[in-house]
Amino acid sequence: MLSTSHIFRNPHPGIAVLLVFTTFIGTAVMNFFRSSMLIEFSFDFWLGPICIGLASWLINVILVYRSRYLLSNYLLGWSWWCLLIALTDDPLTWKQSLLSIGAAIWLAITFELGDERKTPLRTRSNLGFVAALLGLSYPSLLSLLAPSVVSLSVGLKTEVKAVLQVSLAWLLPILLYVFFLIFSFGQFQMFNFDFIGTTSFRWPFIGEYIILAWGVFAAAQTLKALVNAKKPKRRGLLLSWLGIGYAMVLAVFFPEGDEYIPMLAVFFGPHLVNLKDYIHPKKLRYWLTPTLVFAAIVELVI
Repeated sequence: MLSTSHIFRNPHPGIAVLLVFTTFIGTAVMNFFRSSMLIEFSFDFWLGPICIGLASWLINVILVYRSRYLLSNYLLGWSWWCLLIALTDDPLTWKQSLLSIGAAIWLAITFELGDERKTPLRTRSNLGFVAALLGLSYPSLLSLLAPSVVSLSVGLKTEVKAVLQVSLAWLLPILLYVFFLIFSFGQFQMFNFDFIGTTSFRWPFIGEYIILAWGVFAAAQTLKALVNAKKPKRRGLLLSWLGIGYAMVLAVFFPEGDEYIPMLAVFFGPHLVNLKDYIHPKKLRYWLTPTLVFAAIVELVI
């Protein structure tokens, strides 16, 4: 949905520095205005912007140069940042950057399953390990095993062996963690979590309305793309929707947490970039960044 003349499509190495600098300064400014407390420009204040700036570059490295998820330059990191600031009216933190990087790694590994040159056992084991580690950090993400297993059938042959490999690799770190807690006489603090969904309601943010509108539009465009796109891109589009659906489920069943925000930004950003060649009318490709930045500005003012 972004034009081919977008600045972050420039392959010059200096554009990567510009991306990190822009997201770093932009995050610092937004955190300053979003914070309800008196700001002290200490290391704690700058930690969030630094991590967000580096994450905007690293997400691009993981998805583009590691897994070849799609051939782009720095649009993925930029779209992720725009979505992140539009999905919340709270200051951005280093935790969101780490969770976003973890989600990008999960998406990259999942996409690699379609590459016959990769060792299946190694890739599937990595997928299970990453899902388990994210679950140990955020208990609600223990459910990430479900989309991990479903991803095995997205454009691939479903095999019981593959499901077992992912599941065992997911289970092993969790068992080791439980074993460590038992013999260290610790308490299961990470697992003292209410997995029963709570019912609460709040009106969506302005940014969420805008992203919802883009999501409805992208759903219709995806159907067209699936007809004309090549197999790798079709798999990428379907995996993105798998991640988007999972993030929305987290938002419904765990409304008190904010895990769904960085995950939705990671999954929806590449999906929008991936659709760029199939958007009609073409003028809509120019509107994504301005609308998301506008949503962030509105959140600051309100």
